[in-house]
Formats: sequence, structure tokens, C-alpha cells
Amino acid sequence: MTIHVGLCTISAKGRSVEDVLEVAGDVGYDGVEIWGQDHIGNGSELICERIAQAASKQRLEIASYGSYLRCGSDEFDDELEHELTVTERLGTDTIRVWAGSQEYGDHDADHWDRAVADLERLTERADDYDIRITVEKHDNTLTHTLEGARRLIEAIDDERCRLNYQPGFSIPADELEREARALAPLSNQLHLQTTRERTERARAPLAEAYYDLEAILEPFFGGGFDGYANVEFVTDERPYQEAIEADLETVRSIVSAGR
Repeated sequence: MTIHVGLCTISAKGRSVEDVLEVAGDVGYDGVEIWGQDHIGNGSELICERIAQAASKQRLEIASYGSYLRCGSDEFDDELEHELTVTERLGTDTIRVWAGSQEYGDHDADHWDRAVADLERLTERADDYDIRITVEKHDNTLTHTLEGARRLIEAIDDERCRLNYQPGFSIPADELEREARALAPLSNQLHLQTTRERTERARAPLAEAYYDLEAILEPFFGGGFDGYANVEFVTDERPYQEAIEADLETVRSIVSAGR
């Protein structure tokens, strides 16, 4: 199995998506996750075709569509088909989604049940499009904790629905390593970003992460993981192209050594 290295286009909110794709291709990324807000607009066929063509020109795979479809929300039913259609139009087989709007442990039972039911329905419907699901591990959602993320994916119990794991801010490094070991078998995508200190908010180069990036990635080697490690946000202390190139080199050096 191979870990590919991708770039989330949300890493450059102020640039056009075509500009981000050009820079990503120039520095050698394998693929991209397309930001599901400003970079996708209304998700029309014309916009998606333009993005797909720009990615192809740069020899980039569209690793996933970073949607904001939120299971357990009032908007879920209205947005479901549109977001799957956008994913299909982009030519990717993966859609990133969100699990509720409450953190596990502080959640209501009804909210949990509704999010699980929506995610089950999404997984079944996405199969008609040959699309798989990756659920963001994020604060203010049911996947925020290790237990919540594991319970949710195990509740769905379907290979087509897995976790988009990311080392979270403010979590002690040893806890992140434990999380990664536990959640790697349940994940099909990765997001990578960091700070220099656990209590900081300013993004830093991945080479200067407060946690051991190699230890975070190690559980994904040889365990059947076949997805993307996507650089999500980068430092603004250097020009954008330099920042994403440095993070690419950091991740790729670890991936190459771990194969």
C-alpha cells in the first residue's frame, strides 16, 4: 500500500483554485483536496470541469472533495445529493464530511443517533456514485475524541466509510501517538498541520511540529492504508510556495523511509 502526499487547497484561501493547483503541481504534490467553499463556488458542472482539467494539466489527482456536508444537521437532506454530484463532477472517489455539531461526551443521545443514521444513509447513497466517505476528525464534532471517532466509525461498520484522521491542536504529543495507533486502521485519509508548541495557534512547518510526525505516520505504514496524507494549513512565515514545498519534503521523506 502507498501513502500519497496531497495538498488541501484551503491552505491558500486567498488564491484562485487554479493558482493553487499550478503551485502544487510545480512543487510535486501527488494530488489535492478541493476546498468545498470559495474554491468550488456553486459546484456547477462548468466549475468542476474547469477544476478537473486544471488538476489534470498539473498531473494531480483530486484526492477528495472537502465538502461541508454535516450529518445530523437540519440541512443534511437538502444538501446530500448536491454534494455527491459535485464529488462525481470533480472526478474523485472520496468526499469529506462532518459528524454532527456536538463533541463526544457532551453530546445528546438523539444527536448521536441522528448523525449515525445520516452517515449510514450517506454511505449507502454514495455507493451509487462509486464514492467513499471520509469523516473529519475535528473539534466541535462527534469525532473530536479518540473514543468518539472510533465509536462512530465502528457504528457504521462499512469499509466505504472511514475517518479523515488529523493530529489535533492542544492534544499532548503522547496522546496523539496513541490516537494515531488506534485510529489508523479506521482511516482512509489524513490531514496534517501543526504548531511549534501545544498551546500555540500559529501554524508552523511540519518539520518543527510539537509532536513526532514520524510517530504519527508510522501506524499508517503497512496497515492497509492506501489514502492521502494531505497538508492542510501551512506557516505564513515564508512565501506560500516555499511553505508547501518544505512540508511536502518533510512528509515525503518520512513516507519514503517507512515504505
